[in-house]
Amino acid sequence: MTQEQLAESAGVSVGTVRKLEQGGTLSLPFLLKIAGALGTDVSTILGQQSPRRGMDRDERSAVRAMSAAVHGSAMGDIDHVEPGPLDGLQAAARRADTLLWVSDYPELGAVLSRLLPEARAVYDASTGEERSAAAGVLADAYQTAAYAANLLGQRDLSRAALNYGRTTALSVGDDLRAAHLASTVAWVSLRDGQTKYGVQVAAKAAAATEPRMSETDPDLLSVYGQLVTNAAVAASRGGASPDTARDWLSQAHAVAARIGREHARGKQNQPFGPAYAATQAMSVAIALGDTARALRLAETTTLPDDMPLSTRARWRLDVALLRTQTRQWDTAADELEEVCMMAPAWVRHQALPGVVAAKIADYNVSRVRRIAAMARVPLGV
Repeated sequence: MTQEQLAESAGVSVGTVRKLEQGGTLSLPFLLKIAGALGTDVSTILGQQSPRRGMDRDERSAVRAMSAAVHGSAMGDIDHVEPGPLDGLQAAARRADTLLWVSDYPELGAVLSRLLPEARAVYDASTGEERSAAAGVLADAYQTAAYAANLLGQRDLSRAALNYGRTTALSVGDDLRAAHLASTVAWVSLRDGQTKYGVQVAAKAAAATEPRMSETDPDLLSVYGQLVTNAAVAASRGGASPDTARDWLSQAHAVAARIGREHARGKQNQPFGPAYAATQAMSVAIALGDTARALRLAETTTLPDDMPLSTRARWRLDVALLRTQTRQWDTAADELEEVCMMAPAWVRHQALPGVVAAKIADYNVSRVRRIAAMARVPLGV
């Protein structure tokens, strides 16, 4: 890209690009814009980490579209936006969430590039209940963008979207949405290896939203369940003691039993319930080295057909990892192949498939190469 092309894509002046290239200091909003236009992180621009190369061209375009929409809407850059009706924007937010969980990142980028500025326009122009509803759409869209950005390795964009979403939710007193966003912050922190911080964020939000024993609101129970589950998973990865992880997991099972089914707050984000709690219990058991418990969960857990694709893929990947630990190489390879064929776009941006593949390759490297070739995903072998 030329300096002029980068400036146009980022929405900054050529002088700003030139200043950065010459070693000058820019404020964070400008750095975020330029990082978004390049499909990378601020830390990469500043030389603190190597650029990520896992995305294809369409996914890079999606990141640029999401970045422009996230930052533009947060800064109120909506002068030429003509928003659609509020109910249509609510439907678009649910559509964006669906695209996230099937890993259709190019289409998700296209949807969010229109949804975020339009939702911001309605939010700015309305009052009362309509403003609260528009804030809900905007916060949900930021949450979806944050999930997608982190999956695609764009940590700066992810954290910015979460901050914008939380600010929006709190501006209309929507504490439950703010807590739901906190569960995503915990997940993002876990994925970035900041496990102690992930536990802290989830624990603080869980304490503020803990339901009474008589509470029956599935939205509240689902958000609380996500928080304590994320705390348990982060704790099992070194964020706290194993006993703390088990304590959080016990709370997750208890609230899942109270819901009695899989439920997502406002049909947004990961559904929480008994099946999801069981998938995370197995993940925690593997992390803590409790192979016997993990095996029991693998044999007794059945996921509902409407569970999100990426959730089912992660479950089967954990099963594949478990099979390598019990030296069931062929079964592990079968699970890995199924995951790669059912969710190749998701697999490309995960580290665990490569870990599983490396273990299987010690036993049968040709099988791993066939899986990678059939699914057209890099497995590092």
